[in-house]
Amino acid sequence: MKKATGLFILMGLLVMGCGNRASAPGVSEDKILIGNVQDLSGPMKELGAVLPAGSNLYFRYVNENGGVHGRQIEMKVEDHQYNPQKAVAAAKKLIEKDQVFCLYQVIGTSPCEAIRPILAESGTPLVAPATQSGSMSDMSREAADLIFHTDTGYDIQTRILVDNILSDNVNAKIGLIYQDDDYGENVLKGAAVAEANTGIPIQKEAYQRGATDFAGQVANLMKGGATHVIIAGVVKEPIIVMKTAAAMGFGPKFYGTSPTMDHRISLAAGPAGESPAPVPVPAAGTTSTLGLPAASVTGESAATAGAADSTALAEAEAGAGAGGAVEAFSSSADGLPSAAASAA
Repeated sequence: MKKATGLFILMGLLVMGCGNRASAPGVSEDKILIGNVQDLSGPMKELGAVLPAGSNLYFRYVNENGGVHGRQIEMKVEDHQYNPQKAVAAAKKLIEKDQVFCLYQVIGTSPCEAIRPILAESGTPLVAPATQSGSMSDMSREAADLIFHTDTGYDIQTRILVDNILSDNVNAKIGLIYQDDDYGENVLKGAAVAEANTGIPIQKEAYQRGATDFAGQVANLMKGGATHVIIAGVVKEPIIVMKTAAAMGFGPKFYGTSPTMDHRISLAAGPAGESPAPVPVPAAGTTSTLGLPAASVTGESAATAGAADSTALAEAEAGAGAGGAVEAFSSSADGLPSAAASAA
């Protein structure tokens, strides 16, 4: 739904923007050039490849049916590697050198926040930023009148998740694993409101963007007795968290903000993604130094969970998981997805 809404807004801008203004930036007699900044090679590349590919499917349909006022849509994609500074450089290139009509679906909260000054200075619209942060809809922020946001904010999502958890179990102990940046800041805003509304404390565990080791966060949630855990990650983080939890003998119910809803997560996580996850049975009379089942420190221990994490990442990137063949998307020469069947 978000993708469709963003496309409708974009098409509306294109129709209004080029109907009578052939001299507008990025608009020529036969073409409309728009800019897209994605993570194509960084920690969020699993999403960065498929978003522009999906958009290009629709743009091809529009182009094959006459375009917009006879003009063909062309989307130029840059890679920011989920790095705000690189996002700024990419946006400047697209706006100042390539002269795009607008930016579309720039991915990531921090990258989108970082390019606000460029939008304000140039007057370039940002349509359907690929982040659900409520900050994108904050009209008090710089360039707010140029950002066309299409999603429910992470703050509101977090409040909804907490309400849902408490409706399932009024005695739930809620844990939250969040990314320590602008994305996480918006999640924490919602968590704070939920705590104030319900009087229930939420145990919060942060991680740095691009992290691949979550043993510390999982151990802390185990110590805190969390029965329900909200993961505010993207694609690979929830996979690693759930596999690490299973390896350590921790089986809460897992929930996630919208970026964790990618179908590849459940495929790659396998049994560890079941809610509650299956917990290893300890050998009779044995416990770990943390009071955890022996299985958490032998076999798939916290020390060896990294190998399982690497496997999970490989599965996510390949699109493979337990249960059968799935499609792994790679971009073809025209930017459209080419599906490759990958056996489980």
